[in-house]
Amino acid sequence: MRAKYWVSTVAGMILIIATTGCSVRDMAASGMVSFGNEYMSPWFMASNDTDVMCAMGEGMAAMTFPMGPNIDPMIPMVTLASGMCADEKAKEAELRFLRAMLKNDVPTAQDARTMQKRWTTLAAQRQYFGYQAAERYFGEPGGECPDFADKNEEMSYLFGMFGGLQAVQMDLSVNGAAGVPLDLMPKALTGLTCVDSDKFWGVPNAVLAVVDITKARLDGDESAVQLGLDRLDLAARTGEAAGVRMVHLIEATLYMTQGDDAAVKDVIRKHAAMKEEFPANPDLNLLDDMATRGLRLISDKLWTASTGQRTPFGKFGTFWDDQFVPTDAMDIDDLL
Repeated sequence: MRAKYWVSTVAGMILIIATTGCSVRDMAASGMVSFGNEYMSPWFMASNDTDVMCAMGEGMAAMTFPMGPNIDPMIPMVTLASGMCADEKAKEAELRFLRAMLKNDVPTAQDARTMQKRWTTLAAQRQYFGYQAAERYFGEPGGECPDFADKNEEMSYLFGMFGGLQAVQMDLSVNGAAGVPLDLMPKALTGLTCVDSDKFWGVPNAVLAVVDITKARLDGDESAVQLGLDRLDLAARTGEAAGVRMVHLIEATLYMTQGDDAAVKDVIRKHAAMKEEFPANPDLNLLDDMATRGLRLISDKLWTASTGQRTPFGKFGTFWDDQFVPTDAMDIDDLL
């Protein structure tokens, strides 16, 4: 009798799990999103350890992605972090390429360029996945703006749209290897207009300003270029006032694509000086430090292209051609 009871009980449990498994998964996903918004996200945002954010993005993928549509609001943050990991590895490969070119080491340069393309492709795929999650949950951009339940949903949407734009740009640099559709760009740009730019550190307006500037330069419309630059400057000041200086990274990236090294250096100097004088918003340390991390990589590229080494330790915000930076003398501590 006991054996029969045990068998029937187990069979009943299996039947319940089989018939309600989807609901259990949905409940778990909703619970994880709620827990993430309440506890995980505030902790991460206040952290100064950007490596933890990077590792979190890669480590949480297997935990979150299989959990169904209810987990979609969390995915853009995860993919933004994991995409950052892959993109940084691509940029490290680019530094190796530059050093090899300075030495006329063609095989090493070719190998470094290959690795740069591989990591860039992976970064684009990750960011595209985050955009797709945002599109599934909030609907395809281009129609009515989503009715965000709270600031967390609006931030998720922002990260999804921003990641989508990054995915397009990265994929273009590897000739479409990641398979990101080009029509994603106008949709993501339209989506950004649904986000309150002042609430999110000027980032949406900065991205839209960069698009206006790029188009105006192609059209040769200098007055429109200046209007775009003014809009970008206003967005930067919005972020500066909020203690989240992500727009500085957008500014520097724009000037890098235009080959304006002097403007890039000015942005990096401004950012480094502000970091010293004005602390980041303590609740959003991570975002400000992510901007610093991205700007340091840009600084490393400039330093490496000219000197063969990345930005020296403690010298972020200075450059090899500054009068007060020694260009040929080496401190013995640098070798230890």
